[in-house]
Amino acid sequence: MSVALYPQPREGALPFAAATLGFIVCVLAAPVVWAVYGPMAGWALGTALWTINWILSQVATKYALASSPTTAVGVSGVSMMFRAFFVAIVVFVVAVRVSHAIAVTAALVFLAAFTFDLMGRVFLFHMHERARQTANQKGPADS
Repeated sequence: MSVALYPQPREGALPFAAATLGFIVCVLAAPVVWAVYGPMAGWALGTALWTINWILSQVATKYALASSPTTAVGVSGVSMMFRAFFVAIVVFVVAVRVSHAIAVTAALVFLAAFTFDLMGRVFLFHMHERARQTANQKGPADS
């Protein structure tokens, strides 16, 4: 299992659920937005922004992993800043030109997905480190 790339469903339900937690939150947010009579266009926009953000994050991560450490840091930093500005600008334009309610709903859905995805990534990193430490403690004589 790689820390940067998401595990496949065959690697276990818990790692897969942790890896896709942002998308799970987006799906679970739909009935919540509907129940509070929120604009479903805001949910759709927030989910679309989250999906674009996630895809760009994966592309940048794959490129960074194949690069030198200096390039990897630069790619990661520029990617993070670009993605944040992109989401902020889209939400701002929607708030000014279309609807405040749609923009607020989109921002809340995006922030919930982002927060839970971050929690999932931390959990995956912890699982990976624990497995690595266990493997290192065994040593060649224990195999």
